[in-house]
Amino acid sequence: MNLNKWLLALTCCMALFTATAVFASDTIQIGRQVKVNGKVLDTQVEISRDGTTLTSTRAIAEALGAKVSWNESRNTVEIHRAEDTMTFDENQSSYANYVSLLLQGRYSLKIEIIGKNLGARSDTMVVFADGYVDVPENTDYQKLFLLLLADQIGDLPLAKEQVEFWSNKELAQTYVAGKYMNDRLEGWSGLDARFGLLTKEGGKLSLSHILSIHERDSVSIGKYKPQ
Repeated sequence: MNLNKWLLALTCCMALFTATAVFASDTIQIGRQVKVNGKVLDTQVEISRDGTTLTSTRAIAEALGAKVSWNESRNTVEIHRAEDTMTFDENQSSYANYVSLLLQGRYSLKIEIIGKNLGARSDTMVVFADGYVDVPENTDYQKLFLLLLADQIGDLPLAKEQVEFWSNKELAQTYVAGKYMNDRLEGWSGLDARFGLLTKEGGKLSLSHILSIHERDSVSIGKYKPQ
């Protein structure tokens, strides 16, 4: 009888140990990180067997600028968006943040007059602006950058002519000198360095954002009217 009791106790202990081991292995640590807006959360992260990432709800919510509260009566965690506050960091693509960086000199608004085109468009003044290459691609910020450059030219004599804005100085110099040859069906590939065109006809200013040889967008705001 005593032997049977001993075997029964041993069996129960083994079963309990096995169940505990299985439960403990439901989540594992593999060094996974959670980033919110480019910043790693300083909080514990676990991964379930099905690959689900488990971490602090509060840490994520607060990193997003939300308010977290505990509703004891409903046994519920409540997350509320902070409607009255708005914050920006350097990684966010926000209009206000971008303009601020422009004003602080993060993006260069310096221009260099290369000269008049000696080729077919002798009425064209070529201007180099190196800061354009740093502007986020395929965004309205490129148009904003172009607009600020055009305003910077102001009432200079060259504003009475057609002005082209270029992002590559060497290609702009080659274009002005007329020392280029067509190297593709659409013409000279160096023309891809053009990103803006300012024209003045009959007292009307027009500004275009050049996307490619065949495509351009009109920048219509204030004194700049559609072509």
